[in-house]
Amino acid sequence: MTIVSRNNSPAVRYRVIFGDTDAGGIVYHPRYLELAERGRNEAMRQLGLDVGALFSDDGYGLALRSAQLRFLSPAMFDDVLFIHTSLTKLRAASSVWACVIRRGATDICTVTAEIICMDRTAHKPVMFPPHVNAAFQGAVALKSGSSREITS
Repeated sequence: MTIVSRNNSPAVRYRVIFGDTDAGGIVYHPRYLELAERGRNEAMRQLGLDVGALFSDDGYGLALRSAQLRFLSPAMFDDVLFIHTSLTKLRAASSVWACVIRRGATDICTVTAEIICMDRTAHKPVMFPPHVNAAFQGAVALKSGSSREITS
């Protein structure tokens, strides 16, 4: 998988499968939340975070507190989409991620998602662990840098 970056915003390539669509071959609207999550997970991986270990080994979860979606153009079966993800706001226990899903130069959908850190046992919000906070600080610092391409 090649992850292309525009303005240091990692982009994940995704081809729409039939199961993503409704009877008319148009991507079903809840799928965009899944695509945004895919983009966030890959962005976190590029920051050196193991989201699975955070969950299974460290006892933290990253939970969606809120999301705003804006649909701009329909995506269709077999379209190749690029999911561009960036961290736009960071607080002690929450972060806001912006996602733009594109087909070529056409913006398909934008997703703004607030993610909170949760203690999986107590089911309460907690501050990000230091290593997560450091990685997220690095992402905020990258926003002002130049474009790059990452291959995994």
